[in-house]
Amino acid sequence: MVINPKGTSSICPICGSKLVEISYRRYKCPKCGFEANRDTIAVLNIEKKAYKKMGGSLTTPTAPQMTDVIPNR
Repeated sequence: MVINPKGTSSICPICGSKLVEISYRRYKCPKCGFEANRDTIAVLNIEKKAYKKMGGSLTTPTAPQMTDVIPNR
């Protein structure tokens, strides 16, 4: 699977806002306060795009526990 990396280091991976450069290669989100190196930000956004493309998400799975199975005793 190929993910286009264009623009992945300028968008907040938490809330999707446009990031502001605070120092060389370091960005901060003015909306939620997230702050990181631009390479780290790009990796998080690429992962997010890949999960979305695969139909998943970055949240913890919430499948209900199976109750129709007889427990081993």
